[in-house]
Amino acid sequence: WEKWTIFLHPAQRQLVEREYNGPARVSGSAGTGKTIVALHRSVHLARTNPDTRLLLTTFSETLANVLRAKLRQLISKEPRLGERIEVHAMNSIGKRLHEVNLGKVQIASSEIVRQMLQEASEAAQGNRFSLHFLMTEWEQVVDGWQLDTWEAYRDVTRLGRKTRLKEPQRGLLWSIFEGVRSRLRSKGVITYSGLFNRLASHFDGGARSPFDFVVVDEAQDVSIAQLRFLAALSAGRPNKLFFAGDL
Repeated sequence: WEKWTIFLHPAQRQLVEREYNGPARVSGSAGTGKTIVALHRSVHLARTNPDTRLLLTTFSETLANVLRAKLRQLISKEPRLGERIEVHAMNSIGKRLHEVNLGKVQIASSEIVRQMLQEASEAAQGNRFSLHFLMTEWEQVVDGWQLDTWEAYRDVTRLGRKTRLKEPQRGLLWSIFEGVRSRLRSKGVITYSGLFNRLASHFDGGARSPFDFVVVDEAQDVSIAQLRFLAALSAGRPNKLFFAGDL
């Protein structure tokens, strides 16, 4: 059974060993073996590129532990490859790289942000939006895209948001979101989106990437800010960035 969990079909091997001229994405429905492709891709890159470092990442600690276990099975006869493949949850590696390159940071939890939204909405005259709507608008649009001005929020295309907003409504909402941003600054905390946005700017600015290759499993759960961070790490170079995820 352990061998079967890391078995690679010939059709999958073509994806694993292929040369890509830039970032690549392999997608499929659940159970089609995308994680196996990501694991074998990581080992293939480490094996064929000596003295390089590789990041294998996914969106949660639980899945990162699963990847570590399967990776140990896959390289049991080549354990030294494991010294050059780091497996981390996305938020964990982001926080570590921020501490190493930009200093320690305190992350605002969802509960803290929700409380700040509640306070800011109560202070806004004429607000009739629910706290649930405010939270999702914050996470998916304002914080997700790291919008920092009224003009940016006024003009943004709110992809996937079913509620249409006229400019006066956006103006009211921005007064609430600006209140949250002010509260975050006063408490000296940031969100994970803010953290990854800072890292993206850092590596886009010329800082050397700590990884030569990045492989992402469950890529459908990567956030906008995390995607910017990953793009900055890889700089669009051939084979540097590989995604595997659901359709």
